[in-house]
Amino acid sequence: MSINQTVSNLWAWLETWLDEKGGVHGYVVHHHRDNLRFLSPDTWTQAPCILGLLRIYQKTGEKRWLDLATKLCDYLVNTYLDPLHLYRNSNHERKPLGKPGIIHNALPSYALLEVAKEVKGTDRQKYHKIAKDNILNFLLQLRDESTGALTSIYHGKPSHIHNMNSAAVLALTALSEIEQDGSYIEKYAMPIANHILACQVKTSDLYGAYPYVDTKRIYRSLYSLITSIGILRLYKETNDSKLLKSVEELVRNLANFVDSETGLICHFHRTGFPQWIPDTLLFVLNTKWLENEGIKIPINTDDVLTKVLSRQYEHGGFPLSIGFADLSYTKGLPSKPEIKRWRDLLPTPNWNAWNFWTLAELLPQRSHVNEPTIKFPLVLETDEEENEGPYEIIEDDKKVVFTSKKENRIVAIFDKTEDVSKFCLIKERGDFWRTLDSLSKYPGPLRRLILALPNMFV
Repeated sequence: MSINQTVSNLWAWLETWLDEKGGVHGYVVHHHRDNLRFLSPDTWTQAPCILGLLRIYQKTGEKRWLDLATKLCDYLVNTYLDPLHLYRNSNHERKPLGKPGIIHNALPSYALLEVAKEVKGTDRQKYHKIAKDNILNFLLQLRDESTGALTSIYHGKPSHIHNMNSAAVLALTALSEIEQDGSYIEKYAMPIANHILACQVKTSDLYGAYPYVDTKRIYRSLYSLITSIGILRLYKETNDSKLLKSVEELVRNLANFVDSETGLICHFHRTGFPQWIPDTLLFVLNTKWLENEGIKIPINTDDVLTKVLSRQYEHGGFPLSIGFADLSYTKGLPSKPEIKRWRDLLPTPNWNAWNFWTLAELLPQRSHVNEPTIKFPLVLETDEEENEGPYEIIEDDKKVVFTSKKENRIVAIFDKTEDVSKFCLIKERGDFWRTLDSLSKYPGPLRRLILALPNMFV
């Protein structure tokens, strides 16, 4: 299937999660936790959808795509939390009440500013106003003067998470462009980029890798590639060659971890599994961008892209991965590429929004996007896992239903445009799931006593 048809079908599937107000709903499966019960729109999903729609408009000239982008932008504006200078649900896997994150605010601000460049009048003004308010009164309030980077709390320590900071670079460069004010780049974006580059690995087999965070040497392909997007965007604004060289070093390193058989890249900067589709598409995009700058990476990205596109379901969405593993508790959920985990197979809006944005960026100029050719229902049969499944998952254009094959009963119902799942007995992974899992070996009364102990001393 052509990339043009792939993009059309993917948006048609994402649109089944779109409500009348312009919010893209969906459950979340992430490498360290699930959020299945809350389906309300979050910025991690909304912003890439906007950017994908905008890029299709810019590649095709067809105004209907810009109209869709503005509808989704209006949702961000209408749900913006003015007193807090934050976007609603800017916490993704921890929505609705988790702590707002840097990237979850930077990305929607970037999306609003990118669309603002293409529209006029009140739309332009309101998108610019909201994005600038978020940048000045939330993002830049987190700036660490000693490094120039924005600060997050990571495992209890003030830290600088590189992909989050790079997303802030995207927002700052877009604000600089729309206001024609270079001080946003000189004063804020370049210091952030310089700190990221200072943390880049310069020795060993990981030469070129960006650590996830500057306080710990851990590497995640997805986040390294998101980091490179901001660095490349800043390069295009400044023509600073060290920025381009930095991304080249990263992509050359990651090229070692693409599986020649599956065509997918490992999620953790090494060979093997788990292998993720969003990471792989971002790898292809970064490689293509480098090629446009005259830099050739020794890998056949067209072959990689063909293998990824072949994994698209008939209903338009993509699965997540092969060999899914829990990042924080591999003992409880280890990578097993030989089985069909439901988290591998389930198409989720949060990751498919990123696939959509990436594929829209890969569309050729002067493209035409065909009408979608999607088919419902999608029926997935998963394997038995450690403590759950096997499931039959049936998705139509309105809802998703999980049925336990072992018990022959429905265990989850998700109406796509509702804020909360209708019914869900699936065990979510979260901050305490490893503790609860370790207690499962004890009898029920003893388990309840252990869990009650902390309250006895309050």
